[in-house]
Amino acid sequence: MNDLYSLSQLIKSHPLYTIQRDEIHHLYRTLGQQKQLHAEGLLCELKERIPELFEALQKNHVLFKKHCEESLQLRLQGVQLVCYGEELFPSSCYWMADPPLTLSYLGATAWLNERTLSVVGSREPSFESVQWMEKEFAPFCESEKPCVVSGGARGVDQKSHSIALRKNTTTIVVLPSGLQSMYPDSLKEWVAPILNGGGCFLSEYAFAQKMHKHLFHHRNRLIAALGQASLLVEARRRSGTLITAQQALQLGRPVWVVPGHPQDPHFSGSLDLLMEGALLIRDAQDLSMYFTSELQHKKTDPAGVVMSKQVPHYL
Repeated sequence: MNDLYSLSQLIKSHPLYTIQRDEIHHLYRTLGQQKQLHAEGLLCELKERIPELFEALQKNHVLFKKHCEESLQLRLQGVQLVCYGEELFPSSCYWMADPPLTLSYLGATAWLNERTLSVVGSREPSFESVQWMEKEFAPFCESEKPCVVSGGARGVDQKSHSIALRKNTTTIVVLPSGLQSMYPDSLKEWVAPILNGGGCFLSEYAFAQKMHKHLFHHRNRLIAALGQASLLVEARRRSGTLITAQQALQLGRPVWVVPGHPQDPHFSGSLDLLMEGALLIRDAQDLSMYFTSELQHKKTDPAGVVMSKQVPHYL
């Protein structure tokens, strides 16, 4: 067994992974720090630490061979593969409660850019929100050149990716599906411009995994983790956007909110966040000020994460 990604896919599919996930992740991270993270070394450690899992992996040659063949085909198609603990794995994901064991991506390792900003919001944004993004978010992107992280969905997500492309800054699309089954289908038209701009499409799911409703909320934790901060443009109560905000706060990341009228239900979740202490964003100047401050703070705080922040109770 010499393919770490294929071995990791096999580990993910075993019931013991769920039970002993933290120990397995710790093992990957330790081996990675020792520059010993490869399939053979991992198996040797599993033999000593989790013998049941080791024995199950040893017996499952047929499935492992299938995973190896699939991994080879993916690489031939230009798909890049990375595992927890490897040098290119997003370091911010180590702070997640449920980090992915494997990731696949098309394009560049854009998450290594320290100037990342996650942008989330409604799939059916108001006219005012769309206008705000053109008037304020676009100039911010032009001046600050952040790496814009979002989920590729219609509405605020696609608007943020579109503005990033127009302003010649990189963008990361975090998918609620596998790379082969991009959702929505219209994203396939975005592949060339995003990759040509130094961005990427990122997924933790199997290559052929189709979109499922529960995967939207699951992938949101990756969007939250990849941004140095999260900008929330418009959100109702009990929306997926608020779930992303919750996950960002759990990671100690700042959440910045564009306000709306208190009688507009499209902004009820946004206003709740502001009442709980999120920072209000009025314009491009506010965004630039907070973004610059956050990047400076990260330079003085090597961990980059403050774990003591409280999650709003309404989330």
